[in-house]
Amino acid sequence: IEPSRTIQWTPCYTNEKCARLLLPLDYDTPDGPTTAIALRMIPATDKENYRGPILINPGGPGGSGTDLVARAGQNISRIVGPSFDVLGFDPRGVGASTPSADCFESDSQRKLWSLQDNHRLLNLSDDTIPLARARVSTVAQRCEAKIGGEWGIARFMSTPNVARDMLEISKQLGQEKLQYWGFSYGSILGQYFSAMYPDKVGRVVIDGIYDSHNYRAALWNSNLVDNEAVIDSFFQFCHQAGPEKCNVYEDSPEKIHARYFSLLEAVDASPVPVPSAEPPLLITRRVLQIQIFRAAYQPIYAFGFVADTVRALETGNETALVKLAPKIREPVECQCTLPEPWAVENEAFEAVACGDGEPHPYDADTYASFYRNLTSVAPVVGPIWATYYLKCSEWRVRPKWRWTGPLEAKNTSHPLLIVSPRYDPVCPLRDAKAVHERYGGSGLLVQNSYGHCSLSAPSLCTAKHIREYMVNGTLPEPETVCEADVLPFVGSVRDVQALSTEDAELLDALHGLSAVVPTFGGL
Repeated sequence: IEPSRTIQWTPCYTNEKCARLLLPLDYDTPDGPTTAIALRMIPATDKENYRGPILINPGGPGGSGTDLVARAGQNISRIVGPSFDVLGFDPRGVGASTPSADCFESDSQRKLWSLQDNHRLLNLSDDTIPLARARVSTVAQRCEAKIGGEWGIARFMSTPNVARDMLEISKQLGQEKLQYWGFSYGSILGQYFSAMYPDKVGRVVIDGIYDSHNYRAALWNSNLVDNEAVIDSFFQFCHQAGPEKCNVYEDSPEKIHARYFSLLEAVDASPVPVPSAEPPLLITRRVLQIQIFRAAYQPIYAFGFVADTVRALETGNETALVKLAPKIREPVECQCTLPEPWAVENEAFEAVACGDGEPHPYDADTYASFYRNLTSVAPVVGPIWATYYLKCSEWRVRPKWRWTGPLEAKNTSHPLLIVSPRYDPVCPLRDAKAVHERYGGSGLLVQNSYGHCSLSAPSLCTAKHIREYMVNGTLPEPETVCEADVLPFVGSVRDVQALSTEDAELLDALHGLSAVVPTFGGL
């Protein structure tokens, strides 16, 4: 598709529309170099009550909005209703937008580099941190050379630039005010937009909240407040579901907990090879801790794989481990053909998150204190999450435009809707409450569930509140809490037979979304 300075829709896929929009790389130099923003839209089907496009962002930073439309757009459309277009865009430097924030010559080269990563978790008492620093420094230096020059894309990917892009996209589609649903880092983007352009807020839903104050300070220390609660829910729900639904069931959650951590110790002492997997797999403690961390994002979809892995390791069932291998660690293979650009992760996370943040060169004592605090709050995931601080400590490319103004708004032209699970592994309810206080008139909807963003647990209550907000602008009553209709291991806790046809279809859409939960930080 040829890019143009106005949105020129081209039919694509099945009943969808695609375009590439040219926008200034630097809004202070409107006639200078450009970026081509990839757009993919599912058009509204109710033309009589047409309400315009809802822009969606899947998080990251570095997540592809066009890919989210491919994987989840139809189900998102079923939630917000047929009178809206669902429009995914790839933020500058990401996915099919060009130029791309690529510091490697190919995706295969990037994956080969990742294979050199250490099998050990970060630890203050050995050489893992100097090694990790060297690795992130290597990538940072490579990025500085490849995408960090005067007109390098890394200098023009900051969140305020993307917020301005959303404003331009909305204007070109005849919308004076933004309609938006942003997940995870998308909540940061929504906070920035609403602070920068408070009079341009139409409908803004931010879902799975990271406090933009912590984000902009590049602290990375508020995210994991509820992480242990989500991991502990694995043991609780397994016990609640019983032996027929959880194959590592014991007669108390504490016994399941002890069983899991005994396995971690055993694997730590003696890693388990799976030579028949394609490619071969070595299961280490680090691999298992990353697996349960990823599962914590989407417990309903993924906790079962963790239980299956535990059982297969305990019984030495290599056939089961071969089958589970892609769910234990994502396989790496070289590709002779180039993958679709929206399916490729690049170095957008560093360019955006580290560029938006305050610069903080590495200091051993500061990092040691950060690490100790992080791992005391989240002992399983802290050694994994601690990498993000290192990445930003070595990043040197600074954005041309970095927002330093307020990240709050006493009044917006329409109030925001802030949505948060009660227990989110990386975007805690505490952050959602802090953001709620800073945006005047905003509504806070708490979903009594475990996982990342509301999508991780189907809830008809939540879906109906989001639709009511999008269609009529109505906020939930203060202190509203929505229950989940499905629990990990347990399954449905609602009588599906008693649902109306409309509610049954809505619940089906929510089930589909629970498998495509956004990740934070390119995990």
